[in-house]
Amino acid sequence: MNEKMEMNQDEMEIDLKDLFNALKKKIVPIAFTSIVFAMIGLVLATFIIPKQYSSEATIYITPRISEQGSIDYNSIQTNSRMVNNYMQILQGETITAQVAEKVGLEDYKEVLDTLTISNATDTELIDIQSTTTDPQLAYEIVENTISVFNEEMLDVLRIDNLAVINEPKVNENPVSPSRSKFTLIGFAVGLIVSAGIVTVYYLFDNRLRTREAAENYLGIPVLATVPYKR
Repeated sequence: MNEKMEMNQDEMEIDLKDLFNALKKKIVPIAFTSIVFAMIGLVLATFIIPKQYSSEATIYITPRISEQGSIDYNSIQTNSRMVNNYMQILQGETITAQVAEKVGLEDYKEVLDTLTISNATDTELIDIQSTTTDPQLAYEIVENTISVFNEEMLDVLRIDNLAVINEPKVNENPVSPSRSKFTLIGFAVGLIVSAGIVTVYYLFDNRLRTREAAENYLGIPVLATVPYKR
């Protein structure tokens, strides 16, 4: 009989309906826990996690104008091929070290860590963005990056066809952390944790609640039941 009981016990499966009912019975504490975690996420995003501010600008590599006053399309192709080179130069130590000195940072890597240099596909536009905990510093990094880059291009490579079409600004609105995002993440974590605890409790609860469960567990038919009143 013991062998049969062990076999039946191993063959027992999770009753999804019972699990759903167990979760349903605990809906209030689950909801409460989710709301508490959501509030924790909101507090973290509002008061604990440092706010990040961003400033950005866009450089346009202008095409050459021919003597007849028309656009030199060969220069457009040349500019397109040079975009990646310019992006590498912008992130190089030659530029970032000078920027670090101008904005009062000790090392060029501190500037590089804040910079994001990107290019829209098939364009001669280069976007320069700096993200820091200080909106003024972010602005100064972008402003000086453009200034130093233009000077280096003119002095070293004699390139003077760079135009700033989107000037950097001091942005007082933080770009992160997102309060709504952290609130939703907190709610989701609270929901998962509380539902997980209920599920684990259900899986490790070996009490037999129904006649069918008792018969499956014992391997013998139940002859009678005794009503239980709380």
